[in-house]
Amino acid sequence: MYEEYPALGTQLKKLKLGNYLEFGCGTGGFLKFVLDQNASFTTVTAIDINPKAVEQAKEYLTNYRVKFITQDVLPLPIESNQFSTITLSNTLHHLRDKDSVFKELKRLLHSEGQIIITEMVRNDLSEAEQTYCRFHALRAEVDRLNGTFHDTTYSSDEIVNLVMDKGLSIIKKQIIFNEKQVIIDSVEIQEMESSIDDLVQGERAKPGFEALNEKAEKIKESLRQFGMKRPRQLHLKTHK
Repeated sequence: MYEEYPALGTQLKKLKLGNYLEFGCGTGGFLKFVLDQNASFTTVTAIDINPKAVEQAKEYLTNYRVKFITQDVLPLPIESNQFSTITLSNTLHHLRDKDSVFKELKRLLHSEGQIIITEMVRNDLSEAEQTYCRFHALRAEVDRLNGTFHDTTYSSDEIVNLVMDKGLSIIKKQIIFNEKQVIIDSVEIQEMESSIDDLVQGERAKPGFEALNEKAEKIKESLRQFGMKRPRQLHLKTHK
């Protein structure tokens, strides 16, 4: 997905990674995108709470030497001041206890290190981007119904305020646009509609299914009319 954001690759190439930590690596998509763009790393560490996602990341990143850690409690088994660069990509809206996470990240960061945050936003979007945001909100709601914390997409101002509230100083702020051309393709739309149906039908036996299904139908209407693409991203370079 990150190939859809060429300006993001341009920014990542400028970083001096050093000892590098990816916090919330998921299946490794962003981490591989960074490493493919930038060879200035000395060591690479990746952390996530989801064992299945970490296993997928290991398979995806076989060309790189990465130390993977699967852990859902803090603090992490790492000495303080270890990392020159820490990245979080579309991770903020998955963090239940943001205070504890940012406290830990600041502990792990070298005194002259940088925390790079990339997060999709929900403001000033095209119709196709809005379709994606509605789909993301639906996925987040389903996750919450099943006991997994998953917030909806934040605005750029909310992200900036959150980061500053956690004690980080913003060095650089940039909106990164998705350059993918939106094409209304009937096959892709049918596949996406099937994914939406599968997501919702799994909740059929739960209270509130009708409201959830109504949201799904509205998303499919928007999909057919405007198409879908991932939203623009807010890219922040910060330090403690």
